[in-house]
Amino acid sequence: MLLGEPQPSQYDWNLQVFGFPTRVTWLFWAVSAALGYNSARNVQFEYAMQGNNVPLAALLAVWVGVVFVSILVHELGHALAFRYFGIQCQIILYQMGGLAVPGAGMLWGSRGQKKRLTHLDQIIISAAGPGIQLLLAAVVGCTAILCGIASRDFSWLTNYLALEVSKPRNPYVFATVHFMVTVNIWWALINLLPIYPLDGGQIAQHVIGIFRRTSGLIEAYTLGAIVGVLVAYWFYQSGSTFNAIFFASMAYSNMQALQSSNGPRIW
Repeated sequence: MLLGEPQPSQYDWNLQVFGFPTRVTWLFWAVSAALGYNSARNVQFEYAMQGNNVPLAALLAVWVGVVFVSILVHELGHALAFRYFGIQCQIILYQMGGLAVPGAGMLWGSRGQKKRLTHLDQIIISAAGPGIQLLLAAVVGCTAILCGIASRDFSWLTNYLALEVSKPRNPYVFATVHFMVTVNIWWALINLLPIYPLDGGQIAQHVIGIFRRTSGLIEAYTLGAIVGVLVAYWFYQSGSTFNAIFFASMAYSNMQALQSSNGPRIW
């Protein structure tokens, strides 16, 4: 997802991942921990009911580690797709998630001429991030089931196959599996919502562009504003204030972008 590249600071962690320059801002860790507080608290409560008192800080550390791996894998999906099309990029993990920032958006043809990425190329790049996340969730969930470890998001599969699974005694094993599957399924699906600049919004832009033979951006802003409002309202009705505010802000950003591009007014 692309919401603007954060400025570098002396507190950033810089590393190389599969040849991609990768930067992790200090706010990434803080915001990830804040987002995972309720999830870690729920796991702590479950084990406390069984007489196992697990430190909340340790469960938060597991959550932050899972989020780091999940978002890094997501951005690696984009980065590897860019590399496939001959474009190098860098990866940034920051408070709003992650970015795969490409170099020049051009690639070399077989005869040495430059050409732009096509709509289909862009769709593949945008879909690669959530696609590889869903694959990771499937691998972790299925591996857990084969090891006899219950995975809530895959309970339908264990019921269908009539497999014997149970919650592990070790709370950290359970937390790792639970967080890894949940984060990679639900965050990937949320990212596929047709709200620009989420991956789903960018996919919608280029699908529209193929059929209308335009950039598809104006239509993507319009769709993003409408869907953003609807999703924000749904989260508000569900009592999730943070998510409601987040999607309302994205809807507003799409409205502003639509207005600045002289597109049709929808409000």
